[in-house]
Amino acid sequence: MTGTAGFGGRRDAVALAVLMVGTLLAPLNSSMVAVALYPVQQDLDASLGEVTWMVTSFYLVACVAQPVMGRVADVTGPRSLFVGGMLLASAASAAAPFVTDVWALVVCRCLLAVGVSTSFSCALVLVRARGGSGQLGRIAVVNTTAGAVGPVLGGLLTDWAGWPGIFWVNLPLTVGALLVAARLLPGRARDPRADAVPAAGVDVIGVLFFAAGMLALLRVMLTLPRADTVSVAVAAVTLTVFVVWETRCRAPFVDVSALWSQRGLVPVLAIFVLFNLTYYSAFYGLPQWFQGTLGLDAAEAGLLVLPIAATSVVATVAGARALRVSSPEQLACVSALLLLFGVAVLLAFDASTPRLVVVLAGVLLGVPYGLGNLVMQHQMYERAPAGLTGLVGGLFQSARYTGAILAVGLVGACAPSDPSAAADLTTFTLAMTVVAVLVAVAVVADAVLARRRVAAIRWAAPPRTVTGSRAD
Repeated sequence: MTGTAGFGGRRDAVALAVLMVGTLLAPLNSSMVAVALYPVQQDLDASLGEVTWMVTSFYLVACVAQPVMGRVADVTGPRSLFVGGMLLASAASAAAPFVTDVWALVVCRCLLAVGVSTSFSCALVLVRARGGSGQLGRIAVVNTTAGAVGPVLGGLLTDWAGWPGIFWVNLPLTVGALLVAARLLPGRARDPRADAVPAAGVDVIGVLFFAAGMLALLRVMLTLPRADTVSVAVAAVTLTVFVVWETRCRAPFVDVSALWSQRGLVPVLAIFVLFNLTYYSAFYGLPQWFQGTLGLDAAEAGLLVLPIAATSVVATVAGARALRVSSPEQLACVSALLLLFGVAVLLAFDASTPRLVVVLAGVLLGVPYGLGNLVMQHQMYERAPAGLTGLVGGLFQSARYTGAILAVGLVGACAPSDPSAAADLTTFTLAMTVVAVLVAVAVVADAVLARRRVAAIRWAAPPRTVTGSRAD
């Protein structure tokens, strides 16, 4: 593993801390909003379907914006992009409490998603330029913690200041980060290996094709299990055109050839989608079963889900230490097997399951998520091509959001057709188990291939010569 020597100076440490403040805003704002939906619905006289667009729109926009912002970070460096992102996030957060229409609030959430999408990729670009991959563990801990405390913080803020509180809380963070970043972040902080990748402007046509294709694909996911044939056709056509365009463009938005030739990178992104599909299926689906079958209220259901989030934070901290003595591939295998075991335990759940067993199952699901999120982030970073660290970091975050959106579709597909009927946990957990098996098989296969690649490199390396020895 690369050391952290590049972060020996106080200026670099503060710069990275500012970027980490920015990175926590995405998971914080995607989780805080859950407890504010009902107050928004009542205050703005909106339907449930309308207010849920506050959640969906954030995921959709962030899923597209993350890789776009990552590519911009590769080209321009972190300072101007991050400052612009925090400025946009500040404006959206300041305007949101004063809107009187739910769709105006959705627009503010979309702008907020674009603004906070600049942070993660900028942090990776700075880490790469300073040679401090040891800082990745801190970034993962910050993100995981923000996602875990988001619902609790959102509830407290909503009780204290109403739903506008979830926007007001952003302002000290965004404005403070903006002011410090403008002074301390480097204007250019590119990967020292990036000479092989042209630093041309951003491929606008490629970005448009990518955005259109991804939005259509995400639309398909959100309408599962019903097949939206129009969205399927649009996604297939636009993404095909996107790939063809990118392979022929001199300075592509996504260098498809470079990503594909970097062995092991595409599998990590694909595995991360399935990994998040499994985790978020439990995170979104179990509360419905707690309330519909066990008869718990929302607060009690939230408390039973809390161990999943809490233990994921602990596992992330422990995983950062474990990476010092174990390879990411080894820990990824441990995480995948624990995830499979945790999901399999859910198959035994019924209305008579003791609450303590439910809590322990949450621990079993939280540990592999925290550990897996950390080690896959390391794998993504280590396998990213030269000069495309920001773009790959953005694609990694998009993989996370794609898994979460697929989880919403899976929960909906397994829900009973009769709204008054109890949730069928058996069908739901069987589907989760199938996905968890796929994750375990893919992770083990990736570890085997990674080991073979290392062995091939060692075999191809020239033999070491011993100098200074005397012949007999």
